[in-house]
Parts: sequence; C-alpha cells; structure tokens
Amino acid sequence: EAVDLGRLPVLKSWPLDGGPFLTLPLVITKDPETGELNLGMYRMQVLDQRSTAMHWQLHKVGRRHLEKAKKLGKRLEVAVALGGDPVLTYAATAPLPPLPGVSEFHLAGFLRGAPIELARGVSVDLPVPAEAEFVLEGYIDPEEPPVEEGPFGDHTGFYTPVDLYPRFHVTALTHRKGAIYPATLVGVPPMEDAYLIEASERLFLPALRLVLPEVVDYHLPPEGVAHNWVNVALRKEYPGQAYKVAYGMLGLGQMMFAKVLVAVDADVPVKPGFSALLEALRHALPGRDTLLLRGPVDVLDHSARAFAFGGKLVIDGTRKLPEEGGEVAFAPRAHPELPPDPEVVAQRQWPGLWGAVLEKRRPHQAWEVAERLLSAPQSAGIRLLLLADQDTALTPEELLWYVLNNIDPERDARVMPGVEGPVLVLDGTRKLPEEGFHRAWPERIRMDPKVKALVEARWEEYGL
Repeated sequence: EAVDLGRLPVLKSWPLDGGPFLTLPLVITKDPETGELNLGMYRMQVLDQRSTAMHWQLHKVGRRHLEKAKKLGKRLEVAVALGGDPVLTYAATAPLPPLPGVSEFHLAGFLRGAPIELARGVSVDLPVPAEAEFVLEGYIDPEEPPVEEGPFGDHTGFYTPVDLYPRFHVTALTHRKGAIYPATLVGVPPMEDAYLIEASERLFLPALRLVLPEVVDYHLPPEGVAHNWVNVALRKEYPGQAYKVAYGMLGLGQMMFAKVLVAVDADVPVKPGFSALLEALRHALPGRDTLLLRGPVDVLDHSARAFAFGGKLVIDGTRKLPEEGGEVAFAPRAHPELPPDPEVVAQRQWPGLWGAVLEKRRPHQAWEVAERLLSAPQSAGIRLLLLADQDTALTPEELLWYVLNNIDPERDARVMPGVEGPVLVLDGTRKLPEEGFHRAWPERIRMDPKVKALVEARWEEYGL
C-alpha cells in the first residue's frame, strides 16, 4: 500500500509519449527452469502508483523467462534496479551471447575488474545491485491480460506505436538515503545510446574474429540506429568472401537484425560510416554486387513488410576478383548543377551518391522521380540514389538515418538504369496503403517548440 511510483521523477521525454517512462531500468529476472539470471534494459511506462508496462519484445530474454513461467503456471518475480555502478548500465545493453552460467553481472565484473556486490531482494528471491539508487520489486502474472504501452519516442528517431505488453506489479520500493534518479533520453541520433553501441563494437570485435577471422573491423554508424546499417572490413582472399562474412554476421545474436551490410576491403576505414559507403560504391556495381535477402528484423522497424520480418541488403564494396567479374571502370562524380524536377523539393550530390527529397502525394511517386532523375546527364558517376520525404535535411547523417529507417530493402531497393550504368535506388519515402503497406506509419520525433524556446532562453542559467 505504501508503494507510490509517483514519488519518482519519471520523465515524459517527448510530446507524443504515452506517459512517463523509466528509461534506464536494470531489469533482473531468473529463468524459471534453469535458474539462469538475466540483466536487461527494457523501457517501462508508468501506468499507476503500483504498476508499469514491461517492454519485453519478441526476441528478448525477459520475454522467454515469462513464457516459461506461463508454461509452469507461475508468476515471474522481477527486480528493477535504478542507478548504481555505470558498468551495470552498459552490461544490461550488451549483446551477450547465451552462455550457460554467464550473465550480465559477470560481464560487468569482468569490465570493472572486481565482482559486483549484490544483495538479496526484500520481497523477491533475486539478487539486486547493492549500490543501486532505487530498487523496484514485484512480479508479472503471465495469465493477466497485457496492457497498452506507448507511444514512445524511441532511439530510431520515430515514435513506437501503441502495442500490448505485460504489466509489472510493484510490491516493494527501496532506495538509498538521498537517492539520485537516473534517466536517459533517446531520439534522432546521435544520442547517448550511440556511445553504448560503440562500446559494444569494440568489446565484441575479438569475439567476432573468433567466428570470422578475416574481419578486420566493423562499425555500426549512429545513423543506422544499431540495426539498420553495418560496415565491415575484411581481408579478402577468395571470391564471394564478402557474402560469406555477411551471412556469418547475420547469424550472430542481435546482429541478425542488421538491415544493410556494406563490405569493404581491409585497408578501408569503416568509420566515419559515410566515407566508407562512398568508398564501397567505387567497387560495387549495382545489381551484380548487391544482394537482397530476407530474415528477422528489429521489432521497432516500422517499415518492414511484416512485424519483425523483412528484407536485407548486402553491398559488396570490396575490390572484385576475376571470378567475380573484375573491377568495372567508374569515376564517382558530384555535379555542380542538378536537373530541375517539378516534384523534387531539394537535391544534392556527393561523389557517387545522389540524394533527393520530395513531397509524396501518390503511390509509386518515388520511382517515377527516380526514373526522371536518372535519365539526366547528371546521373553520370552515380551508383546510389537516396529518396526521402521533404522534411529531411540533405546532410549525409540525416538523409541516411531517414532512408534506412524507412526501407524494407526487398520492397524499396531497385536497380535502375543511369546514363553511365546501373544505379541502386532506395525509396525512403513514407509508404502508402495503395503501395501495399498496411501497418501504422509512425510520426517522426520533434520537440515541442515551446520547450525548445524555454531551453534556449535559459542557457545562461544552466551555466553551460
């Protein structure tokens, strides 16, 4: 009866959020069958004084624990820690492979060079970090109907729509004296999560090399929001090796969500991401050196053909061996003057790449625009055309972020003729029902202008 989540300063981050969300929760559960622990980070929407939604997506370990509890006819005990050693915050987000007897607590202890001090929950049989600022304890009843959760301005830069998730009942709330409430903000990249992703890149590169020893480096550019874009550099020794690496990476844990994989040679830096992409285009002949696949995608991917299932694109930007058709002469160009088009609001070129934004009014409009643009002389020296909606800024970062979020490659990638050869076209405009797309299309995250004005007016007061 004394539990009151309203006493916590839980944030409503964005104007269209469905309510306040815990955004840095360390969620602890135990496998009902094996006793294996899991420490994960899943957003939690506060529903009332004593309950929250638990955003356990389809592929998450917490959800598997709940499904096992349901089969056994049990409630699932849950503990949620807020704060404590920052290494735990990272470990909860890390793509740790399922190793028996190894949990995120072990990873955190390894990273800090000392064990994590744990205490026993006061009302649940679960360990909790002894240094946590707050601990919420309780249960989820798998027989209870799920509750509506969302919308939420997510790390994709778009709002996740309302969906059904389990209800977490809080039976105890403990805290340190003078506790500090931790939170993070996610949205259009780069945000804080981009740096957690980069930490995982570095930490898991040695493990990746154990499986794929030819990998020199890889990078998940912030514009790809972790699962939309991967650059990988490899030591190429035989034909088709870039595809072998791509297939191998797609079979590794959360890398299965990758939507676009760009392979380059060992001497090409994988970051910045845009520079690596431009270098890949020098050696990737659209059609011959691009491959469409199909597989699982992130639950948050709003553009996929179906929930958690969609297309993938591999771009082989390595130098081609004779067996692969050899190199095709190509001189990347960026023309100073671009052809006017009645439906193009703005456009820009970089060497080998063309970006254009349009006001979409009818189905298949993007392909018609692409055909007109590529028939112009200014398609010479271009191998990739990116199309986006008119509110997209023509910077490499925003253009790639927007397009990669809004494509299912199997549906939205086409190879079309340019004046000098084939061009890969990605239609990153919003999809219409008349185009066969019947899922909800989300709003892009934008801050309330009044809030922005308030922040701008108080910079001096912040001392920043």
